[in-house]
Amino acid sequence: MTPLRRTILASLGSVVLHVSTIARLSCGFNVDIEMPDIEFELTEMDFVDPDQQLGDKPPPPPPPEPEVIPQPMGPELPPEGLGPKPEEKPPEPPKPKVFGEKTTRVDELGPANSNFYMLLNARKVAGLSFADNIVAIMAPLPDFQLIIDGGGFQALRDFNYLVIASPNLRDLTQTFLAVQYKLSQQEMMAGLERAAELDGEKIEWIERDGHTMGNPAPIKDPSKDTDPRWFVFLDDKVAVYVREEFLPSIASGPDDKKGKTAGNFVANLMKMKTFAAREPRAGLQLVLKDIKASVKIKSSPFEIPDGVELMAEAAASPELVIKVDFLDDVAAKRFENQWKNDLPKFIDDKVPFIFRGSVRGLYEDTSFILDGKVITLRSKFTESQASLMLEQIAAGSSKMLRRTPEELEAARLRREEWWKLRQNGKLTPSQALEKQNAGKAAPDPKTPPDPKAPPEPEQGPKPEPDVPAPPPANEAPPAPGEAPPPSVKDDAVKAEPSP
Repeated sequence: MTPLRRTILASLGSVVLHVSTIARLSCGFNVDIEMPDIEFELTEMDFVDPDQQLGDKPPPPPPPEPEVIPQPMGPELPPEGLGPKPEEKPPEPPKPKVFGEKTTRVDELGPANSNFYMLLNARKVAGLSFADNIVAIMAPLPDFQLIIDGGGFQALRDFNYLVIASPNLRDLTQTFLAVQYKLSQQEMMAGLERAAELDGEKIEWIERDGHTMGNPAPIKDPSKDTDPRWFVFLDDKVAVYVREEFLPSIASGPDDKKGKTAGNFVANLMKMKTFAAREPRAGLQLVLKDIKASVKIKSSPFEIPDGVELMAEAAASPELVIKVDFLDDVAAKRFENQWKNDLPKFIDDKVPFIFRGSVRGLYEDTSFILDGKVITLRSKFTESQASLMLEQIAAGSSKMLRRTPEELEAARLRREEWWKLRQNGKLTPSQALEKQNAGKAAPDPKTPPDPKAPPEPEQGPKPEPDVPAPPPANEAPPAPGEAPPPSVKDDAVKAEPSP
């Protein structure tokens, strides 16, 4: 039975009992009514709150928020928002570039059959205190005497870059030259004509495949031309002095399918500045390849490498990096032992006392790194050490090419006087000669000129004795009964450097 039914039944039973009692009393008689026994089951009753039933009771209060215990405050823990904001970490600066770390690519600026390559950044080294020593290294070269001295050019002022490559430095006719010049093409052509004339030759300029080119040939007998090289003017103020067999490849241009052809390296010459910028701090880059096969050395106290790469910094205190490549790791280890043990003894025994301290200090300051079969030597030179080193190299160059100190000193003085005549570069070589010839042929001011007289023929570049001029190829005329001396090119072809 449900609680509701039990409640109703209990209520009715209560009403009947009360009514029957009242009725019996009010009627005056007793009526015995037998009432049935009613069992009441008492159960727990839940009373419903009307307010809750109607939904008007307010919701229970929310539980109390948990108590937050503040963190301890001190100098290391400032209140949030009051302390200094964390600063962003600045980016790390880029690491400085290491001079000479990259491998030079100067060997891509010359013919593929060459084993000697040199790139001189003339405009960078021109202002250094030892710039004359750099010129002295190149001065004994026959091509330098023929072109630079003979044409009245200044090697470090009239050119931005100079490239020399050769498969055999003993053979002048194998030498490849390239320059990026500052003067006009007409001025360069005039200077080369002067140089050829002083050597008894003449240049006939022709146009072929869009390039101006000319081959210096003897004036008396052009068929006896012993030098098969041609001057060729390319784009971007680049001129080359190259053997005749390379002319077709230069005209056709680069061909990647044929590998490193003449056209490829000539195309690279147009980007000479890019090759120099690969190591922008370098004033000189030099590469020697296949030394073992191309140079015959009877004996040497030190292990001979097969390749050498050199970079010299264009700075007052230059850094020099030399990478030496040996045939194998064993040869490199032998050189390491010689460097650390034998070379100090060699310096003490063979180097003159006056230079011994400087050379010894340079040796001790040179870092030595062995990596397989490649050894890297790195050293920082003082200005005096750089001058001393260049002087020794120049002395070796003159000895190899059999030029006496007197000849080289006379040529140096002529170059200085010739530069003064050009007013330190304000005048071109042709302008300097024109001014010199005008002063030489100036008429007497007391005698009026004859307007009907024909103009005098143009004088050649033969200045007065007291005025410098491009040096002749031969210093002294032949004595009576003697054969004339050979030209600069013939002399260079016949000369063999001492071992």
